Amino acid sequence: MSDVHFNKAEGSKLKLFTPGPVQVPDRVLNAMALANDTHRSGPYSEMHKLAIEGLQKVLYTKNECLIFTSSATGIMEACVRNLISDNEKALFLSIGAFGDRWYQIGVNNGKNSTKAEIEWGKAATPDIVKEELSKDNYAVVCLQANETSTGVYNPVNEIIPIIKDSGALVCIDATSSMAGVKIEVDTLGIDVCLASVQKCFALPPGLAVCSVSSAAFDKAKEVKNRGLYLDFLDLQKKNKVNQTPNTPPIPQIRGLVVQLDYFLNEEGIENRFERHQRLGERTRIWAKKMDLEMFPEKGYESNTVSTMTNTINIDFSKMISTMLDKRYRIVNGYGSLANKTFRIGHMGEITVSELEEMLEILTEVISELK
Repeated sequence: MSDVHFNKAEGSKLKLFTPGPVQVPDRVLNAMALANDTHRSGPYSEMHKLAIEGLQKVLYTKNECLIFTSSATGIMEACVRNLISDNEKALFLSIGAFGDRWYQIGVNNGKNSTKAEIEWGKAATPDIVKEELSKDNYAVVCLQANETSTGVYNPVNEIIPIIKDSGALVCIDATSSMAGVKIEVDTLGIDVCLASVQKCFALPPGLAVCSVSSAAFDKAKEVKNRGLYLDFLDLQKKNKVNQTPNTPPIPQIRGLVVQLDYFLNEEGIENRFERHQRLGERTRIWAKKMDLEMFPEKGYESNTVSTMTNTINIDFSKMISTMLDKRYRIVNGYGSLANKTFRIGHMGEITVSELEEMLEILTEVISELK
């Protein structure tokens, strides 16, 4: 089994159908293997500029985009540290584990934080959002677009305007949907839209990106004790000259530029969104055929990660380990959902035919376990 997971010459031989990290295409791996100049060089600045311009196109925004040397959790913490003053309150709309994490970040940073805890599997609907906003005056509202733990996609196009009407800044964690599901930042008025790159971008971990509105930058100027490493204003200052304050993972940024060029000029970004929709739809059709119920409430299922409930009473751990023997990795439910659910990630560069091939094998495994 070690030759499958860790092969010194070739790396992992597993086919990943996970919520991230995901399979990285050869064009990215080859680009990352190239020699690099320093992060203060002209060639790096040219590369940085290409990355920022590409991100703006993917996010349909004229807002500044920033690059962080962290996972998405780093930018989640940056939102808390940069945008919430000591005399203000923040609302965290949580529909799963990563909404809970964002709330905990607020608490751990000493911010006045309120969590609206929505039943796992449910979405933050307009009625719920209106009710929660009516309870207090919030300066910032944070929520997930796609909740990776539950496979729920929030109706962001409906609820963000409601939040904006309240006067709050809105921060969206689009980690498991950015570059897979269309989100129009400027049309919706999103103040911070963030993600890490090891999911729909199909890059190795170690890099996170976001768009930041002028209103969010202005707010940061008013907030004390923003810290250093995650300071929006420090990052913005260096971004103006196409650099970062500290040494970034230059190979990952080169890979990001390669991927952005592929999205925009080869596959086509709208085609990419449509492919992810077909992947989600095909998985849901398969689940119904197998008598597996989707964990999300109907109408709010994710097109990048499908979470299914154990309605067929089989050992999910055994199913997952058997799939590993066949060189496919799918994953168990997250946290308290382990063995009650399992998840199939269908994001990044996965094609419908590759998904079909995996589902055919998974069907055989489930049939044997029944």
